[in-house]
Amino acid sequence: MVTKRLPGKIRRALRARYYDIEPRAWIGKRGLEESVIKEIKTQLARTGVLKVEIRKGALIATKMTRKEIAEKVAELTDSELLEVRGKRFILFKPREGWERYLKRLQMKEQSKKRVKEEPVRKIKLDILEFRKKFKRGRG
Repeated sequence: MVTKRLPGKIRRALRARYYDIEPRAWIGKRGLEESVIKEIKTQLARTGVLKVEIRKGALIATKMTRKEIAEKVAELTDSELLEVRGKRFILFKPREGWERYLKRLQMKEQSKKRVKEEPVRKIKLDILEFRKKFKRGRG
């Protein structure tokens, strides 16, 4: 089973963005032969995203379902399986490597949290200062 590294939000965004691309690799009657996996790795290294089509011959040769074939390819290529739809599936592998990509995602998430928290603190401080001034003026 392939572990999912990407959060659901990012997976959905990537799936929507790359839905319309054409398949650039095919798995046929040779099945998951080493040359097919090598070609898929090459394409992923070049573009980062790849749509693969599974032909009927692959189902007969491997005796696996389409989803099982897609998961196996994702596992062998160290990529993320974004979607399996019919006889096609989409793979994603960041060109800079998983560690750098996930670290960059975490940094973006942290910066979003900081931006959201700062205005709230500032408002609270303004309210406290206003109360202090208000109390001085009355007393």
